[in-house]
Amino acid sequence: MDIGTLKNYSDLAHDLSQTKKNALEKMRSRQIVAYNGRLFRADANTINIVQTYKAHSKKFYMLDTNDNPCYITDPDEFLRILIERNQETLNSYHQLHEDLKNKRLK
Repeated sequence: MDIGTLKNYSDLAHDLSQTKKNALEKMRSRQIVAYNGRLFRADANTINIVQTYKAHSKKFYMLDTNDNPCYITDPDEFLRILIERNQETLNSYHQLHEDLKNKRLK
């Protein structure tokens, strides 16, 4: 390999890494949802917490992203919103990941 080829490979690796970091950040910011005047992150942790609380109570309090309490009166609706947003963002990220993987193979 000559220097030019190594530089091109290095540039491509850097670009792919930076694109992935940016896509992850965009995904995480898109996972923020508003509910009852509070902000929540539609990630696996929040989904699991809501599912657990829902199994034990029909209404409950939980902390939002700013550590403020929020009274959840309809856990089924809240869980549906969280899962929809989570899957929407993960599907977008998956598509980008596949595009990057194909770019790497070329």
